[in-house]
Amino acid sequence: MLGIAVFVSVVPILVVALSALKPDRDIFSYRPILLFWPTLANFFSLGERWSKFMLGLANSAAVTGGSILLVLAVSLPAAYAFSRLPQFGVRRSSAVLLALKMLPPLVVTVPLFPIFSSVGLDDSRLGLVLVYAAFEVSLAVMILETFIDNVPLEIEEASFLDGCSRFQAFRRIILPLIWPGILTVAIFVAVFAWNDYMFGLVLTTTRTATAPVVLADMLSGIGEGTANWGEVFAAATLQMVPVLIFVWIVQKQMFFGAMLGATKG
Repeated sequence: MLGIAVFVSVVPILVVALSALKPDRDIFSYRPILLFWPTLANFFSLGERWSKFMLGLANSAAVTGGSILLVLAVSLPAAYAFSRLPQFGVRRSSAVLLALKMLPPLVVTVPLFPIFSSVGLDDSRLGLVLVYAAFEVSLAVMILETFIDNVPLEIEEASFLDGCSRFQAFRRIILPLIWPGILTVAIFVAVFAWNDYMFGLVLTTTRTATAPVVLADMLSGIGEGTANWGEVFAAATLQMVPVLIFVWIVQKQMFFGAMLGATKG
């Protein structure tokens, strides 16, 4: 079953990448062409005709990076409060986090547009960062709370006896031990922010349009009259590569941190 799942996931990625390297006449040939001379013509044509796609990639990178930082900045202390400070009643707000995560993005997108327009956040990277962070912070808090719960309380109490404040214990003890959880949250937020289309379509226009929005314009032929499938596959390949590399690097670091912690233990 795992092999089937991997096959279904990998084959579309290979089709996109191979099609980006084919001449236009071979992309949709009746008999699939597997042996061909690869060409970069589609990538050069993409850069010439769709320069705004490169701007879309830059916008996606900036928005994704900002979303990761904001989510971690908010969810780390919140998760610590959920795990270590139940006496203040913070655990009661867990229902609010679950309700926020269950809201369909389409329901929130429509009323957000006039609100963002009135405060000047429409067509801005900051607006997208705030929206993505608001939707992912609930999942991030629940993930990080689980990791903090698994850190023995005795370790933190021992640091208090050594003179550490609660903040120092959080920074020096908790954060290094929950590093795999932090990287897990970074992966979830990065995948969501990088691939989002709905919020980018409604809340951006030209200056801050993200890569998925520009890619949709290419599919519909906006500005060019008709879709050039070679350029579309080239754009899809360029959009996939950064997030795949990011997930691969972060995943390696996550497993390395987990194995290092296990060895030290």
